[in-house]
Amino acid sequence: MKYLLFSLLTFFAGSISNFALAPWDCIFVLLFSFPLFFLILKDIFNEKKIKNNILSFIFFGNIFLFGYFLFGLLWISSAFDYKEGFAELKFISILGLPFLLCLITTPGWILTAFLWGKGLRGCFALSAGIITGEFLRSYLFSGFPWNLFGHSIGFNDLSMQVGSIFGFHLSGFFVILFSLVPILFLKKNTLTWGIIFSLSLPLCMLYGYFRLPSEIKYLDKDFLIVQSKISQDKKLNSSEIENIAKKFLELSKIDNEVDLIIWPENAIPVFLSKNQDIRLILMQGIENSKNLLVGDLIIKNESDIYNSAVLITEDGEITSSYDKVHLVPFGEYLPLSKYLKKFNFLEVLTNERGLSKGKSYDPINTPLGTARVLICYEIIFSSEVMRSETRPDFIVNLSNDAWFDNNSGPYQHFSNAKFRSVENGLPLIRSSNKGISAIIDPYGRVIEKLSLNQEGSIYSRLPEKIPETFYSRYENLIILVLLFLYFLCYRKN
Repeated sequence: MKYLLFSLLTFFAGSISNFALAPWDCIFVLLFSFPLFFLILKDIFNEKKIKNNILSFIFFGNIFLFGYFLFGLLWISSAFDYKEGFAELKFISILGLPFLLCLITTPGWILTAFLWGKGLRGCFALSAGIITGEFLRSYLFSGFPWNLFGHSIGFNDLSMQVGSIFGFHLSGFFVILFSLVPILFLKKNTLTWGIIFSLSLPLCMLYGYFRLPSEIKYLDKDFLIVQSKISQDKKLNSSEIENIAKKFLELSKIDNEVDLIIWPENAIPVFLSKNQDIRLILMQGIENSKNLLVGDLIIKNESDIYNSAVLITEDGEITSSYDKVHLVPFGEYLPLSKYLKKFNFLEVLTNERGLSKGKSYDPINTPLGTARVLICYEIIFSSEVMRSETRPDFIVNLSNDAWFDNNSGPYQHFSNAKFRSVENGLPLIRSSNKGISAIIDPYGRVIEKLSLNQEGSIYSRLPEKIPETFYSRYENLIILVLLFLYFLCYRKN
């Protein structure tokens, strides 16, 4: 009965931890969920039964994360509504993805069990174990660094500036220690550490206060972001192509001429790269710019299809392009397809033609300067932004979030865009079908945005980039810092 109660409480603690993330951004919920989880681990820990401890920590740790993943990723299941037969896979998405992520993060709970100790040591052990698990799920099996606990410091422009030093993986370590302050206040011998950790969030905000300038510097280059509100069923209907094109041309109207107009991922559902006549018609319909950056599907070698971004000039020519490198598993390609084709219930997936993976991370040249293009899902990977010797002038994120209805997913996707700006000191331009589209300065502050389901456009000059951040320059040192923290955990009190 005791373990059943603990299991329910652990699941509850993990589930409510989602409120620390967008769109709620209530980081203080962690001051309840993590202490509750900590007290359960403390109660089941037995110094004389190491094997039992490992199994117990794995069991309860995965219950905590299953609740966290289950409710935090429910929005993904709505993507299976777009085609007949895919709705049956909702059940697999809802329960299978959280289960898979729990398996990947399991080594973190083993580490927690080994490092566990009384008071402060237990707090460090829990923090180190969770962040280890987050590292693993960020890189293994193509990676899925969504809803990291470090993302909870994105509730405020000031607090998230610490990401320019530590990034948002290691920031999660300190977020969890901050969340465990109530535990440290329970005993006199850990009270001092409780006070120190309670100051971590205010200190982050103080750092942000000194880091953020009062004014934003702009370059003498301007652009127009277009956000449409086209439902996914219309985008998949070939008879709607003309209406979709007219809608984008209408939204692109502006009084003054701009250097670049930016449309979302796969804005016009045709192969623009194969249809110069259509490209020319579109550019003739755009009266206020000679350049258009838009998402497109490109066919190469007669059979390979790429999710790409193309820069089209006034004569309909494509002068630059970028092919998406990090594809969405089960959405844009089928991993382990050789084996999965044997399962009949996955037939609807295995019969789908997958996309090909791009080969270059290099920025492309645009009228605004060099742009690091990240298409949709790619924006969540902090380690993949700066993979070229050339530091870009800005980041462009083209997306289509019409797949995910009005759930938390689009808000969290947008937050990731802000995090990439903070980490790299680069302005970011985001154009998304359905939303959220925005102009973000190199400190992650939103200059202007179009909300979810809002149709329209944003005109702006390009914010100027700032010098390289500590994180973008020394990203690999974060692993060494984490190893040092493990050493501190293992020291006896």
